[in-house]
Amino acid sequence: MLSGVGSPLVQVEYALRSGAFHQSEQYRYMNGILWGLLGAVLIGASDCVARVTAQRVASSILFLIIMGLSLIALSVWLVITGDWPAWELWGWTASAISGLLNLVALYFLYKALARGPVAVASPAASTFTVILVLLNIFSGQPWSWLQVVAMIVVFTGVAMLARPTAIDEEVGEHDAQWLKVTVYYGLLAAVAVSLRMFLAQEAGSSLGPMHALYLNRLFALLGTIVLIGVIVFVKRQTLGWPKGRMMNLVLVQAVFETGALGSFLIGSAGEGRIGATIGFSAFAAATAIFAWIWLGERIGWQRGCWIIVVGLGVMLAVVGNPS
Repeated sequence: MLSGVGSPLVQVEYALRSGAFHQSEQYRYMNGILWGLLGAVLIGASDCVARVTAQRVASSILFLIIMGLSLIALSVWLVITGDWPAWELWGWTASAISGLLNLVALYFLYKALARGPVAVASPAASTFTVILVLLNIFSGQPWSWLQVVAMIVVFTGVAMLARPTAIDEEVGEHDAQWLKVTVYYGLLAAVAVSLRMFLAQEAGSSLGPMHALYLNRLFALLGTIVLIGVIVFVKRQTLGWPKGRMMNLVLVQAVFETGALGSFLIGSAGEGRIGATIGFSAFAAATAIFAWIWLGERIGWQRGCWIIVVGLGVMLAVVGNPS
């Protein structure tokens, strides 16, 4: 009788396994949120550095250094481990398209950041969250209505961060038209980022996060080499190489940008894709804070309140676990 399907021992065993499964899913989801938040902090720091480098270094050279250095570092790691990406048609295709979209996204983002202010450019770009969460939902990823509410809260926060405030009028550096163009570039970056991130998640699901990141950088670097070839040999333009302090800033930017994408892909493993997406969307708030600390950009109480709203939206996503 004890070995029967409906015996108390079997029921206890089933309950324990179900509880362990639920805790495992909850753990992976929480991991997705935390890795996404780490990526948000890193990309926020990278965006603030880009505010300086994008004004003084050609975008193609920034692409070459960022993609090249990260690819070298990842190649060394793969040589040590001997764990090279296996051939998988969809994973490699998604990585190739994601790598090229990476260049498009960074181009528009750097244009927005170079114009400034950072507290407007980065939030506009972070609206990619809405598109990316919807793409994940349509692709069949687990979701909940509370996550949708969290997405709306985060989107509302970043949209309000991009609105002109009394600080902008007081400083007098950026009029309404200037801010509109900055937001326009930021939104173009958001469209490219959403597609890039979705395809990176798809590649990560097929190949694993580190292999997806490696291939992303590989194809982005190949695209950059073609771009520089067109600029130098077809358009006959010269490209300057950063030196001294500027080169150091570009190196720091490369580390932060690569670390951000790596964190996002790690958090997106398993059932954490939507959680990592919403966590990563907090980079708008992170960028505004870094811009205040490092660049001396004034935030003001209005943007400060909306930064808090973004943070509350991310916390709402934590309790919105679909499991």
